[in-house]
Amino acid sequence: MRKYKCLLSSKFISNDFHLESIRDEDKFEIMTIRNEQIYHLRQAKPLTLEDQKNYFSNVVTKLFEQDFPNQLLFSIFYKNEFIGYGGLVHINWIDKNAEISFVMKNKLEQDFFSFYWSNYLKLIEKVAFEEMKFHKIFTYAFDLRPHLYEMLLDSNYKEDARLKEHCFFGNKYIDVVIHSKINHQIKFRKPTLDDAQLYFDWANDESVRSNSYSTSKIDFETHVNWFTSKLKDENCFMYLFQNESNEFIGQVRIQKQDDFSSIIGVSIDVNQRGKGYANKIIEIASNDFLSKNDKNTIDAYIKEENIASAEGFEKAGFILKEMTNYENVKSFHYTKNAK
Repeated sequence: MRKYKCLLSSKFISNDFHLESIRDEDKFEIMTIRNEQIYHLRQAKPLTLEDQKNYFSNVVTKLFEQDFPNQLLFSIFYKNEFIGYGGLVHINWIDKNAEISFVMKNKLEQDFFSFYWSNYLKLIEKVAFEEMKFHKIFTYAFDLRPHLYEMLLDSNYKEDARLKEHCFFGNKYIDVVIHSKINHQIKFRKPTLDDAQLYFDWANDESVRSNSYSTSKIDFETHVNWFTSKLKDENCFMYLFQNESNEFIGQVRIQKQDDFSSIIGVSIDVNQRGKGYANKIIEIASNDFLSKNDKNTIDAYIKEENIASAEGFEKAGFILKEMTNYENVKSFHYTKNAK
């Protein structure tokens, strides 16, 4: 397996998917895929066998010799079967950003588009954010594939820009749409008594109270007594999250009921909402908890009207078990177990 000089690893894995440094043996399958999908690629004409041979010999091979290549290309696999290729292109090493590229086999493009794209994004984010510590990655796409934009939004990418009538295509000018994701570094710690005021402010936030099963405002003395008891409770796992600028993001609390069940609660600071943090902190906290309590199941109860919160739990790996009456309120009941 070939290795890029700028990467420590040549293979990245997520569930049944993996990518590895682009293989020479895949070059003609890649040519076929590109020619079949030329309509949405920045490719002026169909590639020939000679074109592809020359590209791999004169461009791809040299990428492995460079300290700062302008692209990193990978062969992509599902259950060890080659499904397509992609990578990071137009790399800006100074500003630490890059464009995402991905094309899959035509039959998969038609029937399983979102499934393969969303799993590919998890892999390429491992490369860009975890390995390379890049700040931002983005897609640049002709306005021909609305299903792509829906999938990107579901994966917490934001529409950065729409370049009106930017490209001449099919005898007319069409828009180009750019979606991006920023690498928000997240860290957590256990809160201390010094954080009582912060938690008090979050607890009494108007939207937090409306989505809570107890909607009444909380007085400070009651809160401090409760907060102190939870800090001492060995069955209460409290996670206080901050971003790379040390701004507080929010909190997750997981309360063990016994060795086999727990209940989770979450709140996000009003200034950090809409940034895709909720599902991330839920995923981080729940994974950390389950790594220490692998026989446990985490239960999440969410009011029926709180659709945004329900979606956040789904993105964090929780599974909808049922609709139920919790605290006499119709609610989603989600669960998550150790894998």
